Amino acid sequence: MQLKARLLLGAVAVTASAGLALGVTAPLATASGPYVVDGSGAAYNDWGDEGTLSVNSHSKSNATRLWQSVLYADGAKWKDSGGDLHTFTPGDIDGIFGWKTRSATKYWQAQEDLEDVDGIVGKETFGQADGFLDGPYSDGTVTYTGLENEVTFKRLDGEYYVRIGSKWKVAAYDWRG
Repeated sequence: MQLKARLLLGAVAVTASAGLALGVTAPLATASGPYVVDGSGAAYNDWGDEGTLSVNSHSKSNATRLWQSVLYADGAKWKDSGGDLHTFTPGDIDGIFGWKTRSATKYWQAQEDLEDVDGIVGKETFGQADGFLDGPYSDGTVTYTGLENEVTFKRLDGEYYVRIGSKWKVAAYDWRG
């Protein structure tokens, strides 16, 4: 049932993004390279070419913070040492890809019926998530419609930004606080 609802949400987002892309004549942003989460055109296909996030790759970064926002939006769960499940919360969004993020990522991958349920965010995982992005809107916002919450990012000049407190910071693969 959850997968059907997810697919329906994705179809609506793709249709809305396609209409938005056709109705707005904004210049295409240039790709920013491998150091930031980037995108151009409609948002629903921005992340399928992104780098890897894991406990061993870009484990402290704002790109990880972006991914953690997706986990929160979808109500992903992490498993503690006793096997109990806990929902990923805004307090878990810290930019550190530790054991909670790895566990919640595995949960998310299993819920999305991905081939690789390994706790590593690569092209398949990022590519599945970007199907639930909508925008960018005229103010540069891009929304991710999760199963539990909606989160907002900014995409300006081809670069994604995440909110840290009251400020927007570029979703870079290196640590930028």
